[in-house]
Amino acid sequence: MFFKVNFLLCFLLFLAQHGFAQLTAIGRVVDAKTGKPIENASVYFNETQIGTKTNAAGKFYINISQGNAKLVVSCVGYQKVVLHKIPQQNLKVVLKPIHNTLKEVIIGDRVGWKKWGRLFTRLLMSDIDEDYYSSKYKNDVVVNQKAVRFSFDQLTGILTAATYEPIWVMNDKLGYLVKIDLDEFKYDVNSEKLLYKSTLFFEPTKSTNSIDRLQFNTNHAYQGSATHFYKALVSGKLKEEGFSINTYTEVRNQEKERILDYINSLKNQALKQKQFALDLHVRDLIADQDTLAYYGEVFKQPDLVCRTLDTVCLDRILEHDKVNRVYKLKFKDSLMVTYRRNFQKMSAYVDTTKVRINKEMPTKMETLLYMMDDEPFELSEDGLELSYNLYMSGFMSKRRLATFMPADYEPAVPRKATAIDALKNHEALREKKR
Repeated sequence: MFFKVNFLLCFLLFLAQHGFAQLTAIGRVVDAKTGKPIENASVYFNETQIGTKTNAAGKFYINISQGNAKLVVSCVGYQKVVLHKIPQQNLKVVLKPIHNTLKEVIIGDRVGWKKWGRLFTRLLMSDIDEDYYSSKYKNDVVVNQKAVRFSFDQLTGILTAATYEPIWVMNDKLGYLVKIDLDEFKYDVNSEKLLYKSTLFFEPTKSTNSIDRLQFNTNHAYQGSATHFYKALVSGKLKEEGFSINTYTEVRNQEKERILDYINSLKNQALKQKQFALDLHVRDLIADQDTLAYYGEVFKQPDLVCRTLDTVCLDRILEHDKVNRVYKLKFKDSLMVTYRRNFQKMSAYVDTTKVRINKEMPTKMETLLYMMDDEPFELSEDGLELSYNLYMSGFMSKRRLATFMPADYEPAVPRKATAIDALKNHEALREKKR
């Protein structure tokens, strides 16, 4: 799926375990060059809390589900492997070492975090700092910052981030330590679009929040999210879950668009001069006061001159392929997905005498959907993505890793507090955080 708010985002999503019988897979991980077993390789189901490590013999045991499960095998110094079909026994995973030449390319700018770290964190987590801010970590949620290397192409305006080890993110608000095996991260500062691909593993961890606050944060993250929408779509419960879909046409404010494009070009020039565009304001870019005043008046205008919403027949755009056990979404032009917040669901399993719920928060959120090509967008029967050609703009696109729940999260099951500090299970991370 591709997100836009200005940001282009792609997550490699995985089928959740719910609804499938559990089995155990037995396998072995070896070095492609030497054939020797690899100890402490990570084996996990993408975007879940289900994972393990290989032992000294390179062996692992992990519960699997009978579905389109994607198993990720990764280890520092090796190329990651993603398996779509998982035999129960005699599973041999061969990892290829990363060549030194690739490591040299990845190393890049060693002091880049000082310049790009804040922008990288925001693009990774959320447009809204409050989504991932905590009293303990502030907005400094990337644990091993030195592992991330940046390069910026001044000609194209493309910022690239890369690493040959996992990125670890502490999401204190939701109580997870998140492991990110990064595949691709490219940000176009001109169009403000981000191409991001990764696999994820979630470890529950001790949170500074009370259990009631943690539950509320969880409800807030899930309600109205892309995951929530997909599950409601394939289960035929859009209305029940607070969603509606309409065809959508619009006429945009051309003058406002022109000014925003011009300001983005000025930000790009500032980056070429080694300034930090995230901290720049229009007043820093425009010297003429009359021009500033005019831009201020235009910015007060609505983004749209007019727009039209029409009813859509869901049966015409969503097909259930029972043979391949997938749903296929295909439409022309654009769709508007509207979500209306349900405060009763927001407070589920929450002692509201201990947690104040802001009833003044927006109750109506909108997201635009576009098809990026002529191929249908595919969802599993559990409502998780199987293809990446859906383009999103609006509410859902702004809520990224900061509000992303594991695929095996069940909204009908209340959260439980844990006393485990996941960081303490990772000696190397503890050292890098000092």
